[in-house]
Amino acid sequence: MLLQRVLSAAVGILYIFFMLYFGGWFFKISVFIMSFILMHEFYHAFAIKGYKPIKWLGYILIFLLFYSNFINQWNNSIILIMSFTIIGLIIPIFDKKLNIMDVFTTIFAAFYPGMMVFFLIFLGFQASPYGMNLLICTFLVTWSTDTFAYFVGRAFGKNKLCPSISPNKTVEGSLGGLIGSIIVSTIFGLILNNSINLDVHLYHFGIIGLLGGILSQFGDLCASSIKRYCGIKDFGNLLPGHGGLLDRFDSLLFVMPAIYIYYLTFLV
Repeated sequence: MLLQRVLSAAVGILYIFFMLYFGGWFFKISVFIMSFILMHEFYHAFAIKGYKPIKWLGYILIFLLFYSNFINQWNNSIILIMSFTIIGLIIPIFDKKLNIMDVFTTIFAAFYPGMMVFFLIFLGFQASPYGMNLLICTFLVTWSTDTFAYFVGRAFGKNKLCPSISPNKTVEGSLGGLIGSIIVSTIFGLILNNSINLDVHLYHFGIIGLLGGILSQFGDLCASSIKRYCGIKDFGNLLPGHGGLLDRFDSLLFVMPAIYIYYLTFLV
């Protein structure tokens, strides 16, 4: 089991490295594939619960939203979402097997997790020297939160954080993850300032670590609540030992928008 986790994690990290290295269309296409897989896992979870998401409608919507991004026409996104929502609401009139909750599940998946993974593109394609460095910082913040929370929780965890949703998480582990995220983010900022002369005060990296450390854990807990509601342990089995892609990206989906907004507000 441990070997499986290590191998699948290594493959995942290697693929992300290639995404960052090659960038461009390869990066964008990879993000779209991720978006498709994440939506598929989300739909599968709610199908187990008894819902009937209109998958083809959601997949076409996310493809058109991605294409709008690819040609830099994001002003079409609202029109697309409104149009597909109307189409979705009309479909149950003709198909009595479907209801309003099936439509809601279909459209909601285009936002979470579908569009939220697009923040990989929003972050990665910012002007140099930010761009990929912002993206690397986002991954580091998310992974360090998870890693520190796990080891601190195992060593010192006594008080349950949210037992009704995730019984194994502890307050001590949560605080450890938060502190670890701040430390790693600040160290990364120090390295950037010294290596590429990035003139950004270290407190910005500390705040990014704080935001990421908090939202990373909320992302994890929200995904856990969805899994508990649907009666599943994992969203899939794409990554042996880890579950599905959404099991690995649940925290990242919450962290990316926060760092993007912080960047636009305080660093540009």
